[in-house]
Amino acid sequence: MLFLNTKMIYIIITITAVSILVHWTSCCESFSNETPLKVPTPRISKRKLLLTTLNAHDESFGDWAKDTRIDVRNLLTQRSIQSFMFLCGQVRDPHSAKWIEDFLAANNLLEYHGTGASFMADVRWDAPLLEMLDQPKDHMIVSAKRRGNGHGGWSKNNPYLKDRFVEFKIDIDPASLTDRILAVREQIGREWVSDLEILGRANQQILDSYFQIAKEEREKLDSDLLTSPALAFERTAANALNNHTAFGATGSPFRGGSFDLLYNLCTQASVHRLLHTLRDMREDAHTEWLRNFYSERVADFFDGDLPYGRADDFIEELLLSSPSIIDSEDGTISLIDPHRLAEQIIETRNDIVLEWIEAMNQVPSDHQDGIRRILLNKRMSAWEQYQSGTSTGSEGFE
Repeated sequence: MLFLNTKMIYIIITITAVSILVHWTSCCESFSNETPLKVPTPRISKRKLLLTTLNAHDESFGDWAKDTRIDVRNLLTQRSIQSFMFLCGQVRDPHSAKWIEDFLAANNLLEYHGTGASFMADVRWDAPLLEMLDQPKDHMIVSAKRRGNGHGGWSKNNPYLKDRFVEFKIDIDPASLTDRILAVREQIGREWVSDLEILGRANQQILDSYFQIAKEEREKLDSDLLTSPALAFERTAANALNNHTAFGATGSPFRGGSFDLLYNLCTQASVHRLLHTLRDMREDAHTEWLRNFYSERVADFFDGDLPYGRADDFIEELLLSSPSIIDSEDGTISLIDPHRLAEQIIETRNDIVLEWIEAMNQVPSDHQDGIRRILLNKRMSAWEQYQSGTSTGSEGFE
């Protein structure tokens, strides 16, 4: 019995010694220069992680999603902000519209009819909205003249009495403005789904109209009634634009203008894609000719504040261009057919229309996975501060 007790004691002592050695070894290694200290893993901000996810989502779209200048989502943001500013004026809230215009540094934004506004240059579609969401609460001091000349309307012809003004403060909540702009953006996105379908149908009728008019012109030319064509094709897109019943009675502001800009940007994106396609197919002569043709006209047809119908003007000028012969440096001779290039642009435009319809259908989910999540976190944080009594007043939850 004593032998067993002694053996058990030896076992306990051995286990204890081993555990002490293991613990002592780990303690020594923690102070050794050979073992690096643990560095805390840097925390990626939720916004940076979100933008990375959205950038990966962009890969499902075409080449236009990688070029902010021809990204339809950038145009959607621009038109949403313009439409919201117009609505602010309609409900007698010009101060919010003025604050947005000053924040974006975009003068006369309501009068601007064009793609690629300055505040959307080289940024993603959500960048201006995220920046607006980051702004603290603000206020504007508005000065208004009191009603009546002189003091309270008395002695209105007295030259010694000066007009008196009253000042009052207008509160600006950028988070609330962002939320309301998102609602407008979703509405316009739904409208653009049907508008793009109209655009696609009008696009498919261009070549049929072109051949029909060309046939009629040849018949008139044979009869010596006409010596030059008056137009290349019927403006079916313009007819759809003027047909208000096609857009419904409850459309958003500037819907007709947005349709024209959508048509214009789709044409520009088609030219870009065709240039890449011709380059990949090693059709250097056609690539150079189309690039020169486009570069010489980009300022008049696609950039800045433009008149209506410039997309059709560009296609018409291309269709009416004469064929040409180009001598390459290697001695080869290439025949340039502008009509073939116009036909390829029209076919490419059909593909882009389908891609843009898909992008517009995903607008609500893009908002839900992106800006609305940040907006919700911002409001929850403000509510928690309010509940704990530590709110600084710079953030609001209303």
